[in-house]
Amino acid sequence: MMFLRFIFLKNVSTDSQKFIKQGFIFFLIIFPSILTAAPQAQPGDVILRHNIQMLADRGIISSPVTTWPIAWDDLLEDLKSQNADDNLSGEILSVFNHILARAIGETSHGKFKFGGGLTLSNDPMNIRGFSNIPRETSEAIGNFSWLDKNLTIDIKLSSVITSSGERQFRADGSQISLKLGNWSFGASIMDRWWGPGWDGSLILSSNARPIPSFTIGRNLTSPFESKFLRWIGPWDMQVIFGVLEEERTIANANFFGMRFNFRPLETLEIGISRSAQLCGDSRPCGFNTFKKLWLGRDNIDDGNITLENEPGNQMAGFDFRWSNKWNNMPISVYGQFIGEDEAGGLPSRYLAQVGLEGSGFTRNDGSYRWFMEWAGTSCDILKNKIRYNCAYRQAIYKSGYTYKDRIIGHGLDNDASVYSFGVVLVSPKENLWQLTGRFGNLNKVGSDNYHSVAIDPQYVKSLDVQRNWFTSIGLFKIGFGLESREKVFSGETSTHSRGFISWFYK
Repeated sequence: MMFLRFIFLKNVSTDSQKFIKQGFIFFLIIFPSILTAAPQAQPGDVILRHNIQMLADRGIISSPVTTWPIAWDDLLEDLKSQNADDNLSGEILSVFNHILARAIGETSHGKFKFGGGLTLSNDPMNIRGFSNIPRETSEAIGNFSWLDKNLTIDIKLSSVITSSGERQFRADGSQISLKLGNWSFGASIMDRWWGPGWDGSLILSSNARPIPSFTIGRNLTSPFESKFLRWIGPWDMQVIFGVLEEERTIANANFFGMRFNFRPLETLEIGISRSAQLCGDSRPCGFNTFKKLWLGRDNIDDGNITLENEPGNQMAGFDFRWSNKWNNMPISVYGQFIGEDEAGGLPSRYLAQVGLEGSGFTRNDGSYRWFMEWAGTSCDILKNKIRYNCAYRQAIYKSGYTYKDRIIGHGLDNDASVYSFGVVLVSPKENLWQLTGRFGNLNKVGSDNYHSVAIDPQYVKSLDVQRNWFTSIGLFKIGFGLESREKVFSGETSTHSRGFISWFYK
């Protein structure tokens, strides 16, 4: 149990540690003889996501790909079913071979893998998109992983110095997983990204640090065998149940999340997501509480629901991504609509995100991707009467929809709108250039003193450039950005630069 102590000691309370350890023991005792490991691709790798999406848009990967982490077994199943040499052109064949080699390497059994890395940053970004950029001033990481037919262990231990100068030890990115049939069961502290957006997800993103969680997920996204359900196409499901931090208004509150997504057409992917905060110190907790929350009976004055016995706070909604070809190159439209509240058993008070993206190939056999995206995080953002001080806020869980003081959903926090764009260039050797820009309006009404990125109304403009390249001694990343903010009421402006450098070896 020593490795469990390392993983969770610094992150959750004593009671939560006991709960998680007992869960691990249960999995390790009951299942090892009949289970198979299920390694996963974690969010943050822009090149990997870009390549996977290129193959999905061309029908080479049939699995849903807007729910991260993604099971490597599922990707490998799709890739091995292709007669690539006969059916694919030279450009897309190169992308195919890169992903296939990666999938084979990630799913190889019986090998210990070691790695490490170092990151330094002068000003970590407090609005985080899909890209794996620094959260803290410095971070030194050590990584150990083992995969065989019964068990996957992936342990990441890091020493960080926060922006406030505090030194912490963490296990973010760690997981232990087992599999029963086509379902994986595990415990993890992994980043997650639910939805098609590149600059944010309204319900679950990697903006905040990962929540220590029990997880259930599907390994292979094969369609239903029933002829009545086969129209759904390949489908995936993830369920997480985690424990939030102790230092919040309701200590040790629980976090529940569930996502179902599917591809009824080769060109269309749909996702349905739901999340909730429940339980915690001094709050009702048990089967009856979860049942009421599950049925949508969680509003005050709904039956016998009061402030004292309200089951919890939840968000739910849907997203889509539709692609077509223009001049033989994929163009995609995507959107996400998440309700902050519930009415009549359905989500209400919607937040919204829409985007447009495209991809193709360069003259030197590289590839590119671009996106344009808009997001609004006020409730009823698509109506004439917008509700402020609503999104990511709740009367009981007053720390908000946060973990470790950062929003679990879109990094803008509430009452914001932003236009963002990005360009990704990938060389034949899998090196990366990435450009990202934002033009936004933060904390529009200025009455939210708990806002995580702006304590008063502000306009924000930013531009960031990132370069990744592989060498014989590992992967190097370097980034540089400029950000300008203007206070709406006073007109006061400030501009600052930021930069980081990272090295990873595996």
